[in-house]
Amino acid sequence: MATLNMSVKHGRPFEVAKTNFDKGILAAQEKHHLYIKTVEWSQDRTSAKLSGPGYEVTLHVDQDSVHANGSVPFFVKFMEGPIRKFVEETLGNQ
Repeated sequence: MATLNMSVKHGRPFEVAKTNFDKGILAAQEKHHLYIKTVEWSQDRTSAKLSGPGYEVTLHVDQDSVHANGSVPFFVKFMEGPIRKFVEETLGNQ
């Protein structure tokens, strides 16, 4: 297993970023339902723990950034660039 630890600035007002975060997680879960088996939301929906076959990642949005932390299969570490792009497009820039 490898550790995923990244932050991406969202460049949006917090309420917009929070709404985009929520929509982005739901869209990713629908689109990638074979890989995202469970999503556990925080009470305020600013954090979500995603898990599936061989990984567990927590995503969190704050005033400035979207953060991703967790354990992923080693090969996913090589895909950190595309993952960062996905986070930027899906969660920060809607």
